[in-house]
Amino acid sequence: MFENVFHTLLGVWHIISLVIAIMVACVTAIVYWSKVKYWHMEMRLRLPWIGRIAAWTRDPGKNEEKSADNPNAVGFNAGERGVCGAYETYYGEHQPSEENFKRNLDYLGKADEADRSEKGLGIWLLMIVLMVIEASAFGYALAPFALTLATPNTAIVGAFFIGLVISIIALVLSEFAGRQLYRNGVVNKILSYESIRDGGDMTKTFNATIDDTYNDDGAKPFQQLLNRINVPIDKHGQPQRRFSIIIGYGIFIAGLAIAAFWVRTETLNQQEAMLVENPTAVVQSADDFPVAAGDEELPLPTDMAELSTNSSQKSAQDQIDAMHRASLVTFAVLSGLFCFIQFASTYLAFRHSFAGTYSRRAWELTHEYNSADEFVRYHRAKSAAIAQDAQSSLAKLQSLQDKVFRVNGKTKDDLRQNKDHRTFLRYVEEREIMAHNKHNRALGLESTRLLADYVTQTIKDLRTALNAKDNKKVWEITDVAGPRFAAINNPALMAQKAEFNELVAVFGARPNEAQPQAVAQAYQPTPVAATPVPSVEAVAAVDVAAPVVEVAQVIQPIEMPAAQSVGEKVAAFNPHAWGDLTQFDADDMDYVANKKGVPVDDLKRARRLQMLDKAEA
Repeated sequence: MFENVFHTLLGVWHIISLVIAIMVACVTAIVYWSKVKYWHMEMRLRLPWIGRIAAWTRDPGKNEEKSADNPNAVGFNAGERGVCGAYETYYGEHQPSEENFKRNLDYLGKADEADRSEKGLGIWLLMIVLMVIEASAFGYALAPFALTLATPNTAIVGAFFIGLVISIIALVLSEFAGRQLYRNGVVNKILSYESIRDGGDMTKTFNATIDDTYNDDGAKPFQQLLNRINVPIDKHGQPQRRFSIIIGYGIFIAGLAIAAFWVRTETLNQQEAMLVENPTAVVQSADDFPVAAGDEELPLPTDMAELSTNSSQKSAQDQIDAMHRASLVTFAVLSGLFCFIQFASTYLAFRHSFAGTYSRRAWELTHEYNSADEFVRYHRAKSAAIAQDAQSSLAKLQSLQDKVFRVNGKTKDDLRQNKDHRTFLRYVEEREIMAHNKHNRALGLESTRLLADYVTQTIKDLRTALNAKDNKKVWEITDVAGPRFAAINNPALMAQKAEFNELVAVFGARPNEAQPQAVAQAYQPTPVAATPVPSVEAVAAVDVAAPVVEVAQVIQPIEMPAAQSVGEKVAAFNPHAWGDLTQFDADDMDYVANKKGVPVDDLKRARRLQMLDKAEA
């Protein structure tokens, strides 16, 4: 049976080779996906007649005009922008620095995955070989029952492809199961720190990326690992293990093993039944010295014929028993091969996978280089090569456009304007300027929004304090916000600035600090009682040569508020003019008076009155 399957597969080797070649091509494209994308992009641009360059030659599009974001635009047309934009994506991927290399290594180190790697092309080819072997084994088991109405060769080929599909499904499940096993191992590693952690829950503090990998330098190792892994999280933010894929994979493998064993058993029973029905055919097929077709058969005596028949039956039974034992051994070998292939696939997936969210990207950027200097030199050379390819494609487009005298109303003069300045590097420079200007404008809008929110909230707080008649709060707001409002020059905020200034001008005035000093000087009973009111005759008797100042000095005491009553004088003294003085000790009054420029006696008096008000309250 095995020989028949082998010879049949050899007869359709071209089909099997095509399938294997397609799988190898797919795996190669996956492993070298970035290079494949770049090649595909260039092919789409450069294809004759149907490529993008050919289309832009017929319709170059409108030239780019100067704008606020790009004030120094040289006028790239739509076709040129399309060519340069296609290359700019790949050009930007090769501009990292030494610091970028160090950040990637730091991310991998904190994720505890510095020694891991993804599957290379060699490992993928090994898995394809194992998958083809597994498919052949399934084909051997399924051939007697697959496509029973078809020819034997077609049935064997169909069984092989059915086995190939089953092998692909098993490979995919083993890949996901291996990755889930590895992630569960990472969760176990994190939870092993739970007994020695310094309080808190085993939760993420933030989702660490490559750019902010230094933000948790001072954290514990388990916290750094937890901030980077991509594992299921429960409702409390703690990492959880998952076994759904592993269980499904186990059920699939167990069901497949049972089905394969049943198929092989039925195949063996069918073969044994055929041998029991026709034992002579078994003996004849096993005869080492068959009689030629032209030879005459010699008649045998009756006893010899009976002995020959018994010997044939015994020989057939021996062959059936031997075939049964050989089939069991074959089934055991195939089962062992199947288990080995599944174990190998699962182990490779477990060993070559990442749990960190950005670990694979960090590995891709660093695994080919031994140092940061080598990393930078490679990317500089790669970016220069991409810039050269881009300039070549751009020059091809421009030369094809020059061959057209008039393209959608555009003349050659229009196409040649600033042609020498329309290069790929100039395009990259303009895009960087535009991105910078847009970023600055976005920052300006954000700053304006924050400032507008502050202005609105400040005016709201000021009105609230005014409605509550809380002068202390009003003065506090005006002291802090006044200089800030004075610095506002945004036209959009001038109306609110004027509103604030108007409120401050009306309600922000404080009591005159010089007023208590004047009252204290006026409150002198002796000068008022001793100074007589001068009459007209006394004034006339004054010497004409006397200075006017002396007259003013005589008149000055008359204009002082000496005639105020005691109640009015007490009412004119405001004990709260200098704030809350009860928070200071009596020994501190000299220092406070010096700071405020007020006589210490007035401050002591105001403090005593404030303490009286608080006691009565």
